[in-house]
Amino acid sequence: MATSGSFTDFILSSAGKLYLQVRLRKQDKIEQELATKYEGRYRNAGLSLLFDAFMALAVVAFVGIIAAVLYFMIN
Repeated sequence: MATSGSFTDFILSSAGKLYLQVRLRKQDKIEQELATKYEGRYRNAGLSLLFDAFMALAVVAFVGIIAAVLYFMIN
């Protein structure tokens, strides 16, 4: 029986592999980046991509809230 961790690992690994393939394109560059930056695991690349996406979303939400507060304070 598979655990829920293996499914999330599969998703993160797939996302990390796709991300590195799209960004770097050459297998030797992918392997070098994977070894130096992501400890040799596609899962870590997927986690990094996920955290970057959440941070971008948080910045957009924060700027939107600040803009709304300023808009209602001025009007």
